[in-house]
Amino acid sequence: MKDDDPEKRIRELEQELTDVTRTPPSTPPYTGGATYTENSQPYAGGGTYTSGPTYTSGPTYTGGSPYGFGAPPRRSKPYPWYLVLILLAVVVPTVISLVMFFARSSTSNSFSRGSGGRTTSAGPTSVPQGGELRLSGTGETRQVACNDGRLILAGYNSKYVVTGHCASVTAGGYYNNVTVDSADTLESTGYSNTVIDHACNNGKLKLSSYGIEFNVTGHCASLAISSYNNKVTVDSVDAITVSGYGNNITYHSGAPKVTDSGYDNNIQQG
Repeated sequence: MKDDDPEKRIRELEQELTDVTRTPPSTPPYTGGATYTENSQPYAGGGTYTSGPTYTSGPTYTGGSPYGFGAPPRRSKPYPWYLVLILLAVVVPTVISLVMFFARSSTSNSFSRGSGGRTTSAGPTSVPQGGELRLSGTGETRQVACNDGRLILAGYNSKYVVTGHCASVTAGGYYNNVTVDSADTLESTGYSNTVIDHACNNGKLKLSSYGIEFNVTGHCASLAISSYNNKVTVDSVDAITVSGYGNNITYHSGAPKVTDSGYDNNIQQG
């Protein structure tokens, strides 16, 4: 049966008009597919892009120079001060010793005590009467008048000819050749010296160093050796005392009293 109610029809038309003019609802977010991801990170649309981690594969490049072109200035290494200390401790004392040695050799410093004065290497040198004289030099040839005094020789590679009578002669230094006319006491404190005594006259012989060669003429009261590797030849002697080693002693005559407390010494008549 056909509906002829006009008011109902009017209400239906108004409802259809209202549906046509109504604002359409907002489109819901798209959820139909899978979320897009880049580098395994989800894409959040409209937000900050955080697709990948910060690149840290290599070290920071530092090859460039902060000073512009070319290599940076090189810093000087600290000076090794210990080398300076070594030089001061070793080289300086050696140089000073050499300078003093050659200075003494060139000037031949000689002095005397008693009534005498300073002497030089020129010409004969006299020991003060009953006094004392000390000589030193290198490569010299000296003639000394002893005058009953005391003579001390401390040279190197020198030749000394001692005339007259000496109360005592001490041959120090080394590689010296000493010839003595007469001495009450003849002693060698140096080494590798050659000593010739022409007239011992009951004198005393003493050797307190090594490598000495003594050739003595005449009769001596005593011979005492307290070192080693010495060679002594004497005409005659009353007593021989040896406390060193490796010494060779020869006497030509007599029967000396021998005391040998050392070892490897050869004491014989010949």
